[in-house]
Amino acid sequence: MVLKMRWLVISLALFASACLPKVPRQRLAERARVVVAYVVDPTYAGEAFEPPEALKKKIAADLDDHNLEVVEVPLSAIAAQKLSDSRFNALKAAVPDAPFYLLVEQRVHFFSQLDGRYRWEVGTTFTAARADGSQARDQSEIPVILLFDHEKQKEAIAAAADDLVVRVGQLMDGVMAGVEAPKPTASRPRGIYFVMVDRFENGDARNDGVIDLQDPHAFHGGDLKGVINRLDWIQSLGFDTVWLSPVFKMRPTAWNGFGAFHGYWTWELGQLEPRFGDELLLSQLRGELDRRGMKLVLDVVLNHVGPDSPLVQKKPDWFHRRGGVTNWNDAEQLTMNDVHGLPDLATEKPEVFAYLLEATRRWLPNREA
Repeated sequence: MVLKMRWLVISLALFASACLPKVPRQRLAERARVVVAYVVDPTYAGEAFEPPEALKKKIAADLDDHNLEVVEVPLSAIAAQKLSDSRFNALKAAVPDAPFYLLVEQRVHFFSQLDGRYRWEVGTTFTAARADGSQARDQSEIPVILLFDHEKQKEAIAAAADDLVVRVGQLMDGVMAGVEAPKPTASRPRGIYFVMVDRFENGDARNDGVIDLQDPHAFHGGDLKGVINRLDWIQSLGFDTVWLSPVFKMRPTAWNGFGAFHGYWTWELGQLEPRFGDELLLSQLRGELDRRGMKLVLDVVLNHVGPDSPLVQKKPDWFHRRGGVTNWNDAEQLTMNDVHGLPDLATEKPEVFAYLLEATRRWLPNREA
């Protein structure tokens, strides 16, 4: 499966903005101006630039549906500013007597390539306000798939335009209705530290099994004990959450030229990988995190199982069994076929869903029966 999520991260929420309450579609009785500025920041280095006209036209059409007339401020009016609040203040200073303001900030980066398709992530921050009200803000990361190598940031933004217009429309509905974003609580640094368990630290050599530090595809001996040993160090970096790569029983050997150490080739969700430790050690890790006021995120693979998983033989009807993807323009193949030989679970079947749900809930502490 390519277009649906390949794995679930329990309790992982990466939202930096306050959400506005949902309000009905708003349209002013009398036409009013909305001052708008656009900026696309470079991913690494270079000058900021403007998004494609396709996005601007669609946003203008949506604002027109609100009976708002767009007054666009050129990029040069805000280009010297780097922070959102400073840019918004510059926008208001450019046209100080307007009833509404909208700032559109974007950053686009290349994510991955898979069989001739190019995935990009379009990050967007919308900031809007009435002249007499506080700011409301919406932030999003929208993945898009492009077909050709020459397509870059602007093409990715254009591909995400329809989704972005929906978001800006909902934001303006709230602003026009006089609904303000909830007042933020006192901020403090937060961060999530991702640990590839096998590659992190070998805390207990007794559970290593076969390892080979010279082979990049082999297991290297990292385990849960190693994570526990390093919690103080992780916290000292400013992180208060630890996100582990999958720790469940997995394929023990390399396959098709690639290693299995990463954990995403799960064989059995209901058991921990013996190389990483046991349930007592996982419980100890939770306790050590709690003692430090930190949190734990477990990565659970729900889309597929690892190559040669015993579950395929035990429950063959739990899988789509349609072979690999041969036509990347076929939407049905993209959601039902195996990706690179990984047996695709038929998650639409009630018995498969029930198995995945129960196997996942098993690892939640203090869960309801």
